[in-house]
Amino acid sequence: MEVVDDLDFPRRQPTKSDQLTVAQVLALGPLQQVGVIEARVLQATANRVVQVRGAPVELKVFEICDATGLTVWDRLILSVQEGRSYRFTTLTTRKEGDRTVLTTTPSTLVRTAAEVGQPATLRPAHTSSEEVVRRPVAGVKIVAKPRCPRCHVGQDNLAPKCSTHRCERCAILQRTNGYIISYSGVVIVVGRDGVERSLSLTNSAVYGYVRDHFLASCAHDGAALKESVMALSEAEVTVSGEGLVVRFGGSIQAEPLATAPVGESTQPEASDSRASEAESDTEGLDELFRAV
Repeated sequence: MEVVDDLDFPRRQPTKSDQLTVAQVLALGPLQQVGVIEARVLQATANRVVQVRGAPVELKVFEICDATGLTVWDRLILSVQEGRSYRFTTLTTRKEGDRTVLTTTPSTLVRTAAEVGQPATLRPAHTSSEEVVRRPVAGVKIVAKPRCPRCHVGQDNLAPKCSTHRCERCAILQRTNGYIISYSGVVIVVGRDGVERSLSLTNSAVYGYVRDHFLASCAHDGAALKESVMALSEAEVTVSGEGLVVRFGGSIQAEPLATAPVGESTQPEASDSRASEAESDTEGLDELFRAV
């Protein structure tokens, strides 16, 4: 047996950390991890709410080039805007018919990036139409439910004043302030013809409302949020082609709430920015989703 002790093993980062090109992504099969990719988000094509482990979870689908798409889930939706370029970390692939598409994961990070080019032509895709409704609010229901950051299941018995909580599904004991708030609900507006319309609120719509109206102190309090909505003289509601409220706000801002927060809360880093100028660093966005 011969022993060789002078082999050259140059240090190299694992493949999952490598930055890939779109062409390399298209060559991958489904369920493959993509460490880093930079892409320009071109257009939104769908907005849906699906059930995941018994809880409603929002997703939004974008085209990012002429050959692939990107599905953005849940809390990351407000981090992505059409026409801007981003650096995505930790994505996975899946098959959609005969093409490979990307999807975010619970570990995905999104950062703004230098402008990335776009193709001269795009794959024909159906884009979701949107309708903007500006009418008084006749009624509203907002549910702010804590969710386990590990298994993502909603919690029915979390006590905000307790320092820890054991997940009701995965049974892992965690700090209470580590649980993430997820929103759902309904807003009822009165049309010009006097007919009421009941519209489903998405998580991103309510979160955007909380951020843009500086309501971080009661972000976890569904009752307080409902009172703030009813105090608006008129609401501006953007409804997707699927009938979901994707943006929600008031043309005349309500008076600041006097409701005291339950537990600790921090103002988000981007609270002084409007939705069109929101930062893409998800670390700042996460603050509003904390249970306390």
